Amino acid sequence: MIGLLKKPELPAHQQEFLDEKRAQFDQAKKLTNEVKDSSHEASDFPEEAQLCKKCHTKAAILMDGCLTCLSCGDSKCG
Repeated sequence: MIGLLKKPELPAHQQEFLDEKRAQFDQAKKLTNEVKDSSHEASDFPEEAQLCKKCHTKAAILMDGCLTCLSCGDSKCG
């Protein structure tokens, strides 16, 4: 960062591969954000719902003492 060490350069084919993977990642992230935005508008889940750690949907509620996701069915208690 101060100029004493030079940053190693990647060969062109590796840099192209990394650029392609970065573009795929950015595209997937964009699609995921669009899905989240559209599902956020028309949510059938309670307002007090929390974010599910498995499906990443704001649909986890406290049911019978266990945090349970109404979307995927994941439960903290098993």
